[in-house]
Amino acid sequence: SSGINAEYGGIQRLLQAEQRANAKVAEAKKKKQKRLKEAKEEAKKEIQAFKNKMDFDFQEKMAKSQGYGEDYSAQIDKQSEADSKKLDASLAANEDKVVAWLIDLVSDIKPEVHQNYATVGFA
Repeated sequence: SSGINAEYGGIQRLLQAEQRANAKVAEAKKKKQKRLKEAKEEAKKEIQAFKNKMDFDFQEKMAKSQGYGEDYSAQIDKQSEADSKKLDASLAANEDKVVAWLIDLVSDIKPEVHQNYATVGFA
């Protein structure tokens, strides 16, 4: 009878040890799931922070380029006006020469037989 009780007690201890082991395994799984969830949340936060930083940098560059764009357009307008004044000055300085040159070209007529006329055999 004491052998059976000892066997029964040994089985009971094994069952209790198995239950404790199962409880520890279950708790370890819960902790692992919790850590995975935390890691996932942290990764999401890091990704969002990275996206926010990149978006901020992009918006900042766009704002600078647009802000510079206004300055740039003013600079282009100023440059265009300066170029226009240079062209006007050049026109004023050279207009008489150019008109005289064009009149010389148009009025200096040299009668010649056209090359096509000469090749057909009429000349």
